[in-house]
Amino acid sequence: MSLITIKTSRHETDLLVLKSRLESEGIECYLKNELTTQLMNYIPTFEIELQVQTLDLERVKKIMNEIENN
Repeated sequence: MSLITIKTSRHETDLLVLKSRLESEGIECYLKNELTTQLMNYIPTFEIELQVQTLDLERVKKIMNEIENN
């Protein structure tokens, strides 16, 4: 399984709405560095990454465009 990062943030809550929307469309999502960022939140270089499988990338782009245009 090959994963690709589609969005990053220092705060998990910034990613949860998009993650929830993608999962409701049947797309598996993963939060990379979620725990590291919680433990080391004083270091500004750590970011949480929202990742999806490369196979789902086109569907994800379409959904993200729909969200931006609404």
